[in-house]
Amino acid sequence: MKKWFQCVFILSLLQLTACWDSSNIESLSFVMGVGIEVQEDQDDTIGLLTQLYLPLSDENISSSISYRNKYSTGNSVLDAIRHLELIDQGIMSDHQMILVLDTDAVKKWGVEKLINQKIRDERTKRGVKVVLTTESLGTLFSYPKGNNASPTSKTIDDLSENKDRTTEIPAPVTLGLLADSASRHQSIVLPNVRVKDDNIIIDGGYIVKNGEEMGAYVSPYQVSLLNWLTGDIEGGVLTKMVNGNRTVYEILDVHLDSIETSLLHDHLQIDIKVSSDGRLAENWDPHEDAYDAQYLKKLEKELEAQLTSDIKTMIDDLQHEFKTDPVNFQQYVKIQHYDFWEKKHSNWDTIFEQADIHYEVDLSIIDFGTRGKRAEIHE
Repeated sequence: MKKWFQCVFILSLLQLTACWDSSNIESLSFVMGVGIEVQEDQDDTIGLLTQLYLPLSDENISSSISYRNKYSTGNSVLDAIRHLELIDQGIMSDHQMILVLDTDAVKKWGVEKLINQKIRDERTKRGVKVVLTTESLGTLFSYPKGNNASPTSKTIDDLSENKDRTTEIPAPVTLGLLADSASRHQSIVLPNVRVKDDNIIIDGGYIVKNGEEMGAYVSPYQVSLLNWLTGDIEGGVLTKMVNGNRTVYEILDVHLDSIETSLLHDHLQIDIKVSSDGRLAENWDPHEDAYDAQYLKKLEKELEAQLTSDIKTMIDDLQHEFKTDPVNFQQYVKIQHYDFWEKKHSNWDTIFEQADIHYEVDLSIIDFGTRGKRAEIHE
């Protein structure tokens, strides 16, 4: 009985102890976003801008997120982080949302070196979104302006999720995906962010060739064409001039129906079929007759023809100007013709340049607003 009482007493004392490895949360600095650039006037030095959450006291509660920007330099990313910790201890990257890479830094050192420390850091999530910029980090991370403006990191994170509203932004690229592309030498498009009218916008993107080298800039419309090429579209509009009148096709749904590859004497052909349902959001044609099935058929065919023509131009640019495959067609070749891929994948860009690529899109106007719906049409 006495021993039982002693055990209960000891266990009760243990319950009164605090966490042995606890830290005061006010002494910690939680990272929202990080930017890496070439330090101005020091060509071999890395500049690191870190955006940190500010802890709020009970007397300073606000609906907006408080933050501060800290800048440090070093001969490596970790060296710059260590210099930051000399002035701001307890840096925690568990909550990091964004990694911004300066295009000059990518040109100088390549992607793999710049993300090496982040990939190795067990606290940094592989879901961190990566973007590029031509702005200086000091300028970029001082926007957007305004009393209730969100921090730069949150703004960029939110913008990258707008694929359901526009076709003109690239798919978000995570740290894990970028590292995988670099290890596989697979080209990829990274979003480009810049400042415009006191706000931050996504302005097209840059091709990172073979997942490593700084490649060509692609405009917002070229990004849109790449998304149409792969069917990677969640929403947005297609605006074209049809018979001299502006016509706006609002995208409701897009499907990648098939990507088929075939070989003839080791010459590759890629056939892509995409379909979409949408509504006639605007039509400036004064002679419009939306109840006429033939009128809508002609409108669909004209929109298809113009879009197909633009995508053929984009394919030609990919093959003969950019000379790389940023949409990863080789994954289909690997699945459908593994022996050929195994023999040729180390020279994929050359195979891609010489391939015959055919694209077909099927647009269906299923709704034209208050004038009625396709189901009401009697052919």
